[in-house]
Amino acid sequence: MPAPTTCPISEVDRALSSYINSREDTLRIRRTLSKYLTTSLRPVNTATKNEHVNHVCPHNISAASTNPPGLKGCRLEYLQALRAHSQAQAKHRELQASLQDLQQRHVDENRTQAQADNDDGSTQGYIALLRQRRRLAELQVIQDSLEKLLSARPSHAPKDPKALVKETIGEQPDLPAERLEHISQSNDDQTWVFKLKQEVLESRANMDRAKAARVEAQSHSRGEASLQQQVYALECAKDEMVEWVQGELVKMEEDSIFLEDASPIKRPLKDNAPVDLASAEQRVRDVYTQYTTARASLIESYESLQHPPTVEQDEKAEIEAASTKQTTAPQMPITKLFPHLPHLARTSNNDRALLQQSVYLQSQIAAADQDIEDALLRLSGESHLLPAGSKDVAAWGNTALEAEATTCEFVKEKLLASKAEISGVSRVVELCTLQGEVLAAVK
Repeated sequence: MPAPTTCPISEVDRALSSYINSREDTLRIRRTLSKYLTTSLRPVNTATKNEHVNHVCPHNISAASTNPPGLKGCRLEYLQALRAHSQAQAKHRELQASLQDLQQRHVDENRTQAQADNDDGSTQGYIALLRQRRRLAELQVIQDSLEKLLSARPSHAPKDPKALVKETIGEQPDLPAERLEHISQSNDDQTWVFKLKQEVLESRANMDRAKAARVEAQSHSRGEASLQQQVYALECAKDEMVEWVQGELVKMEEDSIFLEDASPIKRPLKDNAPVDLASAEQRVRDVYTQYTTARASLIESYESLQHPPTVEQDEKAEIEAASTKQTTAPQMPITKLFPHLPHLARTSNNDRALLQQSVYLQSQIAAADQDIEDALLRLSGESHLLPAGSKDVAAWGNTALEAEATTCEFVKEKLLASKAEISGVSRVVELCTLQGEVLAAVK
């Protein structure tokens, strides 16, 4: 609705006519805003209702515990900030009041001390006794608060909380012996600053020594092989051993056969080919002839050993030997092999035992390799450090090194955080001790 009073400049009136409301509309908008603002305030009185002029939160009126309807986002954060600000101001006023109370109490004590010359000894002693009782009651309240705090948030130290508090801040004083003016606060501050500087210098020196020791350890450990190099060397040695065993097994298979393969059960079946009877009979005759010849020569050699030959037989033997020397070479008699037969049999048994041992070791190596592959597959499926199905030993070695480094960094971070927390707790304990001393001196 356009305004009842028009602007003398027609261009300005046309431009601002859509933004200018009448008096009734303006009052209605103001009432709506005031109603929205007063819905979130308690208590509601006449002064609160008349705040529609400035549209701000009235002073000295606490906001309601419930948020206004439709309030969210930045407006809700702003309302929470206002509440926190009001709480901080209230806390500040309380602290100022307590500080003024302490100052006034100190002035009152000094005034009483100045007027103590006009009083008798009994009155002065009674007043001192009352003050000491009040101080003792306040110290007991502080001690109870500390015990409740420790019971609510107990420390993880191995000692009992009460024993730890007693060890840190000492025994509970019965009667304070010093006053506020006797405490040299500046000297205490300088002492603590000096201790802090000393601790900083000691920590810096410890850090330098640790860095030097780390550099020295790294320089010494450079000559040693790393875990990855050791794993690679063991893998190469295993491959070479497997290749050597396989080569030896191939050589043994070429020269001889396994005992289990010589079994008639495992003997391969041959096709029934037509048998040549004439050739078979001829082979049997040749073998039998060789057998009879060898048997005759063996009997002759045995008889020659049992009955030494005569001179004529020696001459005949020499003549026969001379005549046959040019045609045939001397043959070793079978009797000379008899002493070596046990050794030959033992050697054959040892060869067969070594062959069986090699087969057993090969099967054990294959089983161990299979177990390692199964373990790596299961580990890759459970740990998620590498993709599923990873069986490379070098990759697992690198992953183990990375995991170990990550664990070391995590442990160091936790140690630093715990040291920071311990230092914070020690500072809090020191502040509590100083506060107790100040309170004791004030009273």
